[in-house]
Amino acid sequence: MNNTKNAYFLIIAAVITWSLSGILVKSVEAGPLWISLIRSLGGGIFLLPYVFKERIYPAKYVLSGSIFMAIFILSLTITTRISSAAMAISMQYTAPMYVIAYSFYTNKKIEISKLIVFILIFIGILLNTFTTLENSNILAIVSGIITGLSFVFYSYSLQKVSHGNLLGIVSLINIGSAIIYAILLIFNHSAPPTSLKEIGIITISGIFISGISYALYGAGLRKVPMEKALILCLAEPILNPIWVYLGKGEIPHTYTIIGLFFILIGAVIDILFNKDKN
Repeated sequence: MNNTKNAYFLIIAAVITWSLSGILVKSVEAGPLWISLIRSLGGGIFLLPYVFKERIYPAKYVLSGSIFMAIFILSLTITTRISSAAMAISMQYTAPMYVIAYSFYTNKKIEISKLIVFILIFIGILLNTFTTLENSNILAIVSGIITGLSFVFYSYSLQKVSHGNLLGIVSLINIGSAIIYAILLIFNHSAPPTSLKEIGIITISGIFISGISYALYGAGLRKVPMEKALILCLAEPILNPIWVYLGKGEIPHTYTIIGLFFILIGAVIDILFNKDKN
Protein backbone atom coordinates (compact mmCIF):
# COMPACT_ATOMS: atom_id res chain seq x y z
CA MET A 1 0.00 0.00 0.00
CA ASN A 2 2.79 2.44 0.96
CA ASN A 3 4.64 1.63 -2.27
CA THR A 4 1.52 2.48 -4.26
CA LYS A 5 1.06 5.76 -2.40
CA ASN A 6 4.70 6.66 -3.05
CA ALA A 7 4.18 5.90 -6.74
CA TYR A 8 1.28 8.36 -6.88
CA PHE A 9 3.45 11.04 -5.24
CA LEU A 10 6.19 10.43 -7.82
CA ILE A 11 3.73 11.00 -10.66
CA ILE A 12 2.39 14.17 -9.03
CA ALA A 13 5.96 15.51 -8.63
CA ALA A 14 6.55 14.82 -12.33
CA VAL A 15 3.35 16.65 -13.26
CA ILE A 16 4.33 19.77 -11.31
CA THR A 17 7.66 19.85 -13.14
CA TRP A 18 6.02 19.32 -16.53
CA SER A 19 3.67 22.22 -15.87
CA LEU A 20 6.61 24.61 -16.28
CA SER A 21 6.96 23.75 -19.99
CA GLY A 22 4.44 26.36 -21.13
CA ILE A 23 6.29 29.29 -19.60
CA LEU A 24 9.51 27.89 -21.08
CA VAL A 25 8.15 27.88 -24.65
CA LYS A 26 6.67 31.36 -24.22
CA SER A 27 9.96 32.74 -22.83
CA VAL A 28 12.25 31.96 -25.78
CA GLU A 29 12.19 32.89 -29.47
CA ALA A 30 13.80 29.72 -30.81
CA GLY A 31 11.81 27.48 -33.15
CA PRO A 32 10.02 24.37 -31.85
CA LEU A 33 12.61 21.95 -33.29
CA TRP A 34 15.51 23.73 -31.58
CA ILE A 35 13.64 23.94 -28.27
CA SER A 36 12.84 20.22 -28.43
CA LEU A 37 16.40 19.30 -29.49
CA ILE A 38 18.22 21.22 -26.75
CA ARG A 39 15.66 20.22 -24.13
CA SER A 40 15.97 16.50 -24.93
CA LEU A 41 19.75 16.64 -25.29
CA GLY A 42 20.11 18.43 -21.94
CA GLY A 43 18.04 15.82 -20.13
CA GLY A 44 19.70 12.92 -21.93
CA ILE A 45 23.31 13.98 -21.31
CA PHE A 46 22.65 14.91 -17.68
CA LEU A 47 21.34 11.41 -16.95
CA LEU A 48 23.77 9.56 -19.25
CA PRO A 49 25.93 8.02 -16.44
CA TYR A 50 22.89 6.01 -15.28
CA VAL A 51 22.72 4.21 -18.64
CA PHE A 52 25.72 2.10 -17.58
CA LYS A 53 24.36 1.11 -14.16
CA GLU A 54 22.57 -1.96 -15.48
CA ARG A 55 21.38 -3.47 -18.73
CA ILE A 56 18.31 -1.80 -20.22
CA TYR A 57 15.81 -3.89 -22.17
CA PRO A 58 13.65 -4.63 -24.16
CA ALA A 59 15.43 -2.30 -26.59
CA LYS A 60 12.46 -2.13 -28.97
CA TYR A 61 10.42 -0.28 -26.35
CA VAL A 62 13.27 2.14 -25.69
CA LEU A 63 13.27 2.87 -29.43
CA SER A 64 9.50 3.28 -29.63
CA GLY A 65 9.60 5.43 -26.49
CA SER A 66 12.15 7.71 -28.17
CA ILE A 67 10.02 8.06 -31.29
CA PHE A 68 6.79 8.81 -29.45
CA MET A 69 8.45 11.15 -26.97
CA ALA A 70 9.98 13.07 -29.90
CA ILE A 71 6.54 13.40 -31.50
CA PHE A 72 4.95 14.32 -28.16
CA ILE A 73 7.41 17.06 -27.17
CA LEU A 74 7.49 18.59 -30.66
CA SER A 75 3.70 18.62 -31.14
CA LEU A 76 3.20 20.04 -27.63
CA THR A 77 5.73 22.80 -28.34
CA ILE A 78 4.11 23.64 -31.68
CA THR A 79 0.62 23.77 -30.17
CA THR A 80 1.83 26.02 -27.34
CA ARG A 81 3.55 28.35 -29.80
CA ILE A 82 0.67 28.75 -32.28
CA SER A 83 -2.12 28.64 -29.70
CA SER A 84 -2.33 29.14 -25.92
CA ALA A 85 -0.55 27.13 -23.23
CA ALA A 86 -3.94 26.10 -21.84
CA MET A 87 -5.07 24.81 -25.24
CA ALA A 88 -1.85 22.85 -25.79
CA ILE A 89 -1.72 21.20 -22.42
CA SER A 90 -5.44 20.37 -22.45
CA MET A 91 -5.16 18.59 -25.79
CA GLN A 92 -2.35 16.50 -24.33
CA TYR A 93 -4.87 15.06 -21.92
CA THR A 94 -7.18 13.67 -24.51
CA ALA A 95 -4.93 10.69 -23.72
CA PRO A 96 -7.17 9.15 -20.99
CA MET A 97 -10.08 9.08 -23.45
CA TYR A 98 -8.13 6.91 -25.87
CA VAL A 99 -7.05 4.55 -23.08
CA ILE A 100 -10.59 4.26 -21.67
CA ALA A 101 -12.06 3.78 -25.15
CA TYR A 102 -9.52 1.03 -25.87
CA SER A 103 -10.41 -0.70 -22.60
CA PHE A 104 -14.08 -0.59 -23.62
CA TYR A 105 -13.14 -2.24 -26.92
CA THR A 106 -10.91 -4.96 -25.48
CA ASN A 107 -13.09 -5.83 -22.48
CA LYS A 108 -16.29 -5.79 -24.55
CA LYS A 109 -18.15 -4.02 -21.75
CA ILE A 110 -18.73 -0.47 -20.59
CA GLU A 111 -18.36 0.46 -16.93
CA ILE A 112 -20.66 3.33 -15.95
CA SER A 113 -18.07 5.13 -13.82
CA LYS A 114 -15.48 5.05 -16.62
CA LEU A 115 -18.08 6.15 -19.15
CA ILE A 116 -18.88 9.19 -17.00
CA VAL A 117 -15.17 10.03 -16.78
CA PHE A 118 -14.86 9.64 -20.55
CA ILE A 119 -17.81 11.95 -21.25
CA LEU A 120 -16.70 14.65 -18.79
CA ILE A 121 -13.16 14.75 -20.19
CA PHE A 122 -14.49 14.76 -23.75
CA ILE A 123 -16.75 17.75 -22.96
CA GLY A 124 -13.78 19.52 -21.39
CA ILE A 125 -11.66 18.96 -24.48
CA LEU A 126 -14.43 20.22 -26.77
CA LEU A 127 -14.78 23.40 -24.74
CA ASN A 128 -11.04 23.93 -24.88
CA THR A 129 -11.06 23.75 -28.69
CA PHE A 130 -13.94 26.19 -29.26
CA THR A 131 -11.68 29.24 -29.22
CA THR A 132 -9.25 27.59 -31.60
CA LEU A 133 -12.08 26.76 -34.01
CA GLU A 134 -13.30 30.38 -33.84
CA ASN A 135 -9.82 31.50 -34.90
CA SER A 136 -9.75 28.87 -37.68
CA ASN A 137 -6.50 27.51 -36.26
CA ILE A 138 -6.98 23.96 -37.51
CA LEU A 139 -3.25 23.20 -37.26
CA ALA A 140 -3.39 23.73 -33.47
CA ILE A 141 -6.19 21.15 -33.18
CA VAL A 142 -4.32 18.62 -35.35
CA SER A 143 -1.06 19.07 -33.42
CA GLY A 144 -3.05 18.89 -30.18
CA ILE A 145 -4.62 15.55 -31.13
CA ILE A 146 -1.19 14.22 -32.09
CA THR A 147 0.08 15.36 -28.69
CA GLY A 148 -2.56 13.30 -26.87
CA LEU A 149 -2.08 10.16 -28.97
CA SER A 150 1.72 10.25 -28.80
CA PHE A 151 1.56 10.64 -25.01
CA VAL A 152 -0.47 7.42 -24.80
CA PHE A 153 2.06 5.45 -26.86
CA TYR A 154 5.01 7.00 -25.03
CA SER A 155 3.49 5.98 -21.68
CA TYR A 156 2.86 2.47 -22.99
CA SER A 157 6.45 2.13 -24.24
CA LEU A 158 7.90 3.43 -20.98
CA GLN A 159 5.78 0.98 -19.02
CA LYS A 160 7.07 -1.92 -21.15
CA VAL A 161 10.76 -1.20 -20.50
CA SER A 162 10.80 -3.65 -17.61
CA HIS A 163 14.52 -3.83 -16.85
CA GLY A 164 17.16 -1.17 -16.31
CA ASN A 165 17.92 1.89 -14.25
CA LEU A 166 15.02 4.35 -14.62
CA LEU A 167 17.27 7.37 -15.03
CA GLY A 168 19.25 5.47 -17.67
CA ILE A 169 16.06 4.58 -19.54
CA VAL A 170 14.97 8.22 -19.59
CA SER A 171 18.44 9.26 -20.74
CA LEU A 172 18.37 6.90 -23.73
CA ILE A 173 14.86 8.00 -24.70
CA ASN A 174 15.87 11.67 -24.55
CA ILE A 175 19.02 11.11 -26.59
CA GLY A 176 17.03 9.10 -29.14
CA SER A 177 14.53 11.95 -29.40
CA ALA A 178 17.36 14.48 -29.81
CA ILE A 179 18.77 12.46 -32.72
CA ILE A 180 15.34 12.51 -34.40
CA TYR A 181 15.14 16.32 -33.98
CA ALA A 182 18.67 16.74 -35.38
CA ILE A 183 17.68 14.77 -38.48
CA LEU A 184 14.51 16.86 -38.91
CA LEU A 185 16.55 20.08 -38.69
CA ILE A 186 18.36 19.04 -41.87
CA PHE A 187 15.08 19.37 -43.75
CA ASN A 188 13.49 22.19 -41.72
CA HIS A 189 15.64 25.21 -40.87
CA SER A 190 13.91 26.21 -37.63
CA ALA A 191 14.99 29.44 -35.93
CA PRO A 192 17.89 28.73 -33.51
CA PRO A 193 18.23 30.28 -30.02
CA THR A 194 19.32 33.93 -30.20
CA SER A 195 21.41 34.10 -27.03
CA LEU A 196 23.31 32.07 -24.44
CA LYS A 197 20.54 32.91 -21.99
CA GLU A 198 17.98 31.12 -24.18
CA ILE A 199 20.27 28.10 -24.54
CA GLY A 200 20.73 28.03 -20.76
CA ILE A 201 16.98 28.22 -20.07
CA ILE A 202 16.19 25.40 -22.50
CA THR A 203 19.08 23.23 -21.26
CA ILE A 204 18.15 23.57 -17.58
CA SER A 205 14.53 22.84 -18.41
CA GLY A 206 15.69 19.75 -20.29
CA ILE A 207 17.49 18.44 -17.22
CA PHE A 208 14.42 18.80 -15.03
CA ILE A 209 11.43 18.59 -17.41
CA SER A 210 12.76 16.07 -19.94
CA GLY A 211 15.09 14.26 -17.57
CA ILE A 212 14.34 13.96 -13.89
CA SER A 213 10.56 14.38 -14.20
CA TYR A 214 10.21 11.53 -16.71
CA ALA A 215 12.25 9.28 -14.43
CA LEU A 216 9.78 10.05 -11.63
CA TYR A 217 6.88 9.35 -13.99
CA GLY A 218 8.45 6.07 -15.10
CA ALA A 219 8.95 4.97 -11.49
CA GLY A 220 5.32 5.76 -10.74
CA LEU A 221 4.10 3.82 -13.78
CA ARG A 222 5.63 0.62 -12.40
CA LYS A 223 3.12 0.69 -9.53
CA VAL A 224 0.23 2.75 -10.95
CA PRO A 225 -1.96 1.61 -13.90
CA MET A 226 -1.34 3.74 -16.99
CA GLU A 227 -4.95 4.92 -17.22
CA LYS A 228 -4.87 6.22 -13.63
CA ALA A 229 -1.46 7.80 -14.11
CA LEU A 230 -2.71 9.69 -17.16
CA ILE A 231 -5.76 10.97 -15.30
CA LEU A 232 -3.68 12.04 -12.29
CA CYS A 233 -1.59 14.04 -14.73
CA LEU A 234 -4.66 16.15 -15.49
CA ALA A 235 -3.48 18.50 -12.74
CA GLU A 236 -0.97 19.83 -15.28
CA PRO A 237 -3.57 21.70 -17.40
CA ILE A 238 -4.39 23.75 -14.32
CA LEU A 239 -0.84 24.59 -13.27
CA ASN A 240 0.59 25.22 -16.74
CA PRO A 241 -1.65 28.21 -17.65
CA ILE A 242 -1.19 29.63 -14.14
CA TRP A 243 2.61 29.80 -14.58
CA VAL A 244 2.18 31.33 -18.06
CA TYR A 245 -0.26 33.91 -16.69
CA LEU A 246 2.08 34.83 -13.82
CA GLY A 247 5.12 35.00 -16.10
CA LYS A 248 3.68 36.32 -19.38
CA GLY A 249 0.20 37.62 -18.57
CA GLU A 250 -1.54 35.19 -20.97
CA ILE A 251 -5.16 34.79 -19.82
CA PRO A 252 -6.99 31.59 -20.89
CA HIS A 253 -10.33 31.92 -22.69
CA THR A 254 -13.50 31.42 -20.63
CA TYR A 255 -14.27 28.21 -22.56
CA THR A 256 -10.84 26.88 -21.64
CA ILE A 257 -11.41 27.53 -17.94
CA ILE A 258 -14.81 25.80 -18.06
CA GLY A 259 -13.27 22.91 -20.01
CA LEU A 260 -10.57 22.45 -17.38
CA PHE A 261 -13.29 22.32 -14.75
CA PHE A 262 -14.97 19.40 -16.55
CA ILE A 263 -11.60 17.63 -16.84
CA LEU A 264 -10.96 18.00 -13.13
CA ILE A 265 -14.42 16.68 -12.23
CA GLY A 266 -13.75 13.65 -14.44
CA ALA A 267 -10.41 13.06 -12.71
CA VAL A 268 -11.98 13.30 -9.24
CA ILE A 269 -14.73 10.82 -10.15
CA ASP A 270 -12.17 8.37 -11.50
CA ILE A 271 -10.01 8.58 -8.38
CA LEU A 272 -12.98 8.17 -6.03
CA PHE A 273 -14.97 5.47 -7.81
CA ASN A 274 -12.48 3.52 -9.94
CA LYS A 275 -10.20 2.29 -7.17
CA ASP A 276 -7.41 -0.15 -8.01
CA LYS A 277 -8.13 -3.84 -7.45
CA ASN A 278 -5.57 -6.00 -5.63
